Amino acid sequence: MTTFKSCLGSCLVGVGILTLLMLANAAHGGEAYCDACKGDSGWSGEKALDQIGNIDAQKTEVMPGLSTAQKNRVGIWKQPLAGFNKTSASEESNSLQENVPVNNTTKSLAKKIEPRKIAEENTSIVRSANAKGLLVPIDEVTGSQVLLDISENATEHITGSIAIPYTNFLNGTNVRSEAELAKMLGDAGISRGDPVVIYGECMPCGGGPAPATFVYWIMRSLGQENVRVLDGRVTDWALAGKPTATKTAFLPAKTYTPQINRNFSADYDYVKSGSAQIVDARTMQEFGANSIPGAINIPYDNVIINSKIRDETKLARVFAFLDKKQPVVVYTNTGLKGSVVWFALTLQGYDARLYSYENYLYNQAATGKADATNATA
Repeated sequence: MTTFKSCLGSCLVGVGILTLLMLANAAHGGEAYCDACKGDSGWSGEKALDQIGNIDAQKTEVMPGLSTAQKNRVGIWKQPLAGFNKTSASEESNSLQENVPVNNTTKSLAKKIEPRKIAEENTSIVRSANAKGLLVPIDEVTGSQVLLDISENATEHITGSIAIPYTNFLNGTNVRSEAELAKMLGDAGISRGDPVVIYGECMPCGGGPAPATFVYWIMRSLGQENVRVLDGRVTDWALAGKPTATKTAFLPAKTYTPQINRNFSADYDYVKSGSAQIVDARTMQEFGANSIPGAINIPYDNVIINSKIRDETKLARVFAFLDKKQPVVVYTNTGLKGSVVWFALTLQGYDARLYSYENYLYNQAATGKADATNATA
């Protein structure tokens, strides 16, 4: 029988086996399920994209006179400094908050600027045809699609949707086996050929798209081709004048037949091969403490604005250091938060795979033990 370990257990695949995310216990991995959805680490790529790079660059004394960010840009990522510190009009409010001395007046002004900036950006998001292949606009949802609410304890749902809390896709800290997932989805009335729209949030932590993109990743890995994430929340749906309900629907059971797709996850050997760019999607603080060698830091909340995936022009800026011609591996401690960055990269046309830092540390420890055994043999 095939099994679904987690992409944090071996992150994807063997022959006939889909290794999905081994969601590490929060006590060990530091990535609690709800914490994964907050979407606000206090660090913004819009304000500090110049800091993306190898944290080890802070230890070098070469290129005197340059800031750490400049050293990263020139010494690590081989990018020119021309225009590096220029601020565009759209970033004016951010530069104001960065450069003006902090006092009560400045704090008051910042409070007025940031909500306005978020609201303006959220209403001006433009999606390309390619993006709509992953994110379905609210006004394009039809009655022919299965609406899947993956929220934990939602009290309001899109009328006619079914509910499978994203935690039900887990068995303790692991993604459920392929057989268990197939039965769960089939019992809920979903077949692999059905068009599915996923929506929902981690309600206890204030909402965010991580659980939806994570379930999307699982279903794509199961071979679900016609599946998308709703471009918005239930509140956005209601504001658009669409009907909501306090209870979910029930569909007749179907047979779900998985067809494993190995292209969405990475394993330890793939990460170590050097064939892919490695993105650490954890907070800058976590990245600074320890990371996979050669990884660059793009915190997961840099692809989110007001609980939605950012505009594609913004994403292009966030991913500016990456080469689209080369594969990308994204990881967080367990992969749940990382799924948002993986999703955004996929939306941008990157060949992206999901991985976990827990799996990397596990294999590093196992390799070390093996080396020690060989040395004493």
